[in-house]
Amino acid sequence: MTAKPKVALAMVSALCLAAMSACGSSSGSGPGAGDDLSGQKLVYVNYGGDSMKAAQKAWLDPFRRKTGVQIATDSPSDPAKVKAMVDAGNPTWDVIDLDTASGANGCGTMFAKRSETGVDIKDVDPKYVTDECGVPVLVQAVALVYNTAKFGGNPPTKITDFMDTGKFPGQRLIFNYALGGLDPILLASGVAPDKLYPLDTERAAASVRALGRNLTLEATLAQQTQDLESGNFSMCLCYVGRAALSAQHGAPIGVVWDKAWEAWDAVYAIKGSKAPKAQSALLNYLATPAAQSAFTEQLPYGPTTPASKPQVPAEFKKWLPQDNLAQMGPQGEVVSDLKWWTSNSDKAFAAWTAMTAG
Repeated sequence: MTAKPKVALAMVSALCLAAMSACGSSSGSGPGAGDDLSGQKLVYVNYGGDSMKAAQKAWLDPFRRKTGVQIATDSPSDPAKVKAMVDAGNPTWDVIDLDTASGANGCGTMFAKRSETGVDIKDVDPKYVTDECGVPVLVQAVALVYNTAKFGGNPPTKITDFMDTGKFPGQRLIFNYALGGLDPILLASGVAPDKLYPLDTERAAASVRALGRNLTLEATLAQQTQDLESGNFSMCLCYVGRAALSAQHGAPIGVVWDKAWEAWDAVYAIKGSKAPKAQSALLNYLATPAAQSAFTEQLPYGPTTPASKPQVPAEFKKWLPQDNLAQMGPQGEVVSDLKWWTSNSDKAFAAWTAMTAG
């Protein structure tokens, strides 16, 4: 592409049309508006595995084709690494998918505010907006997933069955990450949803000790997918979007929606990027209903934009939280208390590290 204004404006218009979103304030006034982005480079980071494949197909490749921005990828997301980069004044990452507690803690210091970057999230449901920096992009749930080949006609039916190694013997799986690790294991230990917060980390530690060698802590979500497909497990407190792909690949698994725990990720612009205009353009793209629909069609996490109408295969519907609310119990899904997490994340992550070490 050239830097001629007419070409640049045509490119931006095409991007907006492809995203099925009118070019409002986000494309007309923020960094990147009216600019030729061809040749700029970004590094996009998420938790890896299937989520990176989905992001590549749904977001990064279409964005590259429309803008000419070259996007490399890295994983897994690591807020400590972001902090070290920003503190050193030389970030090698530009855009990161992160849990919103960690994102809120770094808002304004590690991550640029939307008001600074010209990012417009008018299409995002306000209930998912928890800080001034991130673009909420996907709603995820952790539920009890079980190996149907292990239990036959007597499968687990409630989340507390995760802790019952007598009636339901075998290996348990959980992603080794405090947010989404502590909350579900406390629900599995019998904590009532309305009593979940503040999180009782001592009770969680006791549950980890009680499971002992029956508990496998997975270093990455890609490993979680691999473990589900291996068949060498009995139960998992799993991200159901990942489980859906494993089921699609032939893994013999079922899901128990009882007291499923729900949270969401956001994408953040890392401060100090050498390509702030491309950062802004990508975040504006991710905030559109069309882009979020495209991701859900690749990996069945729910969109944060109510106008999204993803066309998902029938087998995915079994795994989408919004299509299974009636099975979650009288309270529905158990929603993460992100205010608590934002205020207590350092303490909670330290407690999780201590209870899972060794």
